[in-house]
Amino acid sequence: MKKVLSTIMAAGMACATLMAPMTSFAALEDYNIVTNAEDNKVIFDTDMGYFGDDTYALFMLLQADALGYIDLLGVTSVGANVTIAEGTTAILNQLEAVGREDIPVYMGTDIPIMGLHDDATIAANGLKRIKSMDKVLKYGNTISYDNLGDLLNETWGYSSLKPQEDKAWEFMIEQVKENPGKVTIIAVGACTNVAQAIMNDPTFAENTAGIYYMGGAIDVPGNDTPCAERNWYYDPEAVEICLQANFPVQVVVPHDISYNQVLTKELVEKLMDGDTAYNKLVEEYAYPKFVEDPERRQRLWDAQVPGIFLCPDLISKTDVRDIAMETNMGYTYGESVAWAEGTGPSTSTTCQVVYDVDGEAYWNFVADLYSAKTE
Repeated sequence: MKKVLSTIMAAGMACATLMAPMTSFAALEDYNIVTNAEDNKVIFDTDMGYFGDDTYALFMLLQADALGYIDLLGVTSVGANVTIAEGTTAILNQLEAVGREDIPVYMGTDIPIMGLHDDATIAANGLKRIKSMDKVLKYGNTISYDNLGDLLNETWGYSSLKPQEDKAWEFMIEQVKENPGKVTIIAVGACTNVAQAIMNDPTFAENTAGIYYMGGAIDVPGNDTPCAERNWYYDPEAVEICLQANFPVQVVVPHDISYNQVLTKELVEKLMDGDTAYNKLVEEYAYPKFVEDPERRQRLWDAQVPGIFLCPDLISKTDVRDIAMETNMGYTYGESVAWAEGTGPSTSTTCQVVYDVDGEAYWNFVADLYSAKTE
């Protein structure tokens, strides 16, 4: 059973104002956390690695679940930075390491909606095939989450946990049907799993509470091509399907935020300040790189999304834009095109875009969340 301290009456998503659940942790009570476990169910859809920004996001969601701020229904693996096999293995390992075997894991796909483009298409359109795409093409179905071959992370090895039998999109549809209006999708990898859920159930999107993306490059260059950000470049057609679906709320945390929020040695030391499993794992697996290079600056993307969802008061720069995806082949394939609110074409979707958070307050919040005792 999940460790839930308490639940309180809810009032919707990020624009709501609620008191935090009553706990003995005064530090967390200082924040305006607007979610609660009864009305805020979360599915975390991620291209998980080992101690990247996905990990920090996962740890935040696990603690929020244990403290009664959300109900984390499960974690689903998707492509973008890693193959499905690698990502699923990483999720299982990290859940086991923090003793959260109660959180189910569902395997998604690392094959984009339109498939992986061939070499001729890539070359003719001035595109690039990123490393994770090369690995998918090379290994195909010859690796699995418990048989990674030379992709095995030898430091972590294999988990004793196993993923569930259902596919990620099946799990998403099932949970939304069981909890209409209460499930938020936090999608920090490619959008393929979510797009599959939409294609298999036309009512899926409208019956969620909304979707939070980490993806796109709004007012900065992309990080894979001059136009395209990694997550949305991996499967632009899936993003287009999601953007045009009837989600009640669509929040985009774009590549732009990585220009503002970076992890430093000082911040890592803040995240180590406590004696929970999360504090200890940060010290063991993240901190050594900062000791070796005290000037290290690690860009962050996904780690901002859970905090924005839980505590929107931490947002320092945001606006509303009309966004559409470029899915025509060419140099701009995968670009997230944005217009001022109300000026985009009929094919665009109005989204809240979050460019930055209050760094000091945000990382204090993460540190307090990581160090909070849940039993």
